[in-house]
Amino acid sequence: MQHRVFGPDKFSVSALGFGCMRLPTKDGLATGPVDLAESTRMIRHGIDAGINYLDTAKVYHEGKGEKAVGAALAGGYREKVQIATKLPLWGVETVSDCDKILREQLADLKTDVIDVYLFHCLQSHLWDAIKRLDLIRWAEKQRQAGKIRYIGFSFHDNLSLFKEIIDTYSWDMCMIQYNYANATHQAGVEGLKYAASKGISVVAMEPLFGGFLANPTGLMGKAFKNTSYDPVDLGLRWIWNQPEISLLISGMSTMSQVEQNLKIADRASVGGLTEEESRFIETLQKEYDQAVPIKCSKCHYCVPCPSGVDIPLFFDFYNFGKALPEKKEHYALTYSLFADDKRANACSECGSCESQCPQKLPIQKLLKEVHKFFT
Repeated sequence: MQHRVFGPDKFSVSALGFGCMRLPTKDGLATGPVDLAESTRMIRHGIDAGINYLDTAKVYHEGKGEKAVGAALAGGYREKVQIATKLPLWGVETVSDCDKILREQLADLKTDVIDVYLFHCLQSHLWDAIKRLDLIRWAEKQRQAGKIRYIGFSFHDNLSLFKEIIDTYSWDMCMIQYNYANATHQAGVEGLKYAASKGISVVAMEPLFGGFLANPTGLMGKAFKNTSYDPVDLGLRWIWNQPEISLLISGMSTMSQVEQNLKIADRASVGGLTEEESRFIETLQKEYDQAVPIKCSKCHYCVPCPSGVDIPLFFDFYNFGKALPEKKEHYALTYSLFADDKRANACSECGSCESQCPQKLPIQKLLKEVHKFFT
């Protein structure tokens, strides 16, 4: 496993971090109960192979994700890794709420200290809440009390807000959505270089954009058919090619994904992309907008929907139906099998999904388009 420098203490961190947002589930559904035995097997295998950074969050797997990580790290594995988890600001009204959440996280993770503690999914309204409640000061107190070691944030908003947040405090690290399709989206390349220039460690999340870049459709997919390139290999190495990246977080759901990512991490390096590979990625970047009409990362923050609509699934149907017209009939048939009160038009327009969406998608409008497209 290759390593890079992380944090003000410059400890050696594995270039590949284990993301625990998409652990295997017993029913195969993204929001289903965690398959604890298989999750433990995968996480421990990754650690045995050299991964020393695990990323989770309070809200992952409907509040059960941290417990799964805590269980997997029993038997001496806790001492081998850095644990990163996050404070869900949308569940915070007072500073005492933060105290309660942190106590629960320490208990669920079965640890006395969280190595990297992030403010989760920063957007403008959540950044306002941090300032209003003086939560950076709260985090500093937790560090002084020995409950956390490093302070950072994960980010989903525009570049100007990112720079404002970076300039406000001496952060230890930040985590940004970063892949070749999003190079000019949210913080993007410019934000990456800006944070790194301030001495802040940058972690890349969504390196394959919710799996889409692992199985690209439309013109992007056709472009790969004429080459020997592997989409996963190329997508991950594009990120590792950049010296400003401390590590990337890959949300792995199967043991085969763990094995594949470990092999790629072994040979990836700064400056490791060839000129030919770089030119090919530029071609893919140009095709991206046409390939993916709805820019959903399948983070599942929008579900469960109060009306029972599986928003990420229907967006997937729509993207594939648009990108692959020859498959539209197949997805339309699948869509028709859902009960009337579970289809996209069952949306009650409560707006709860849009307030949680990191990509700031107009979900209510898009659900109407999905239903129209398939009916």
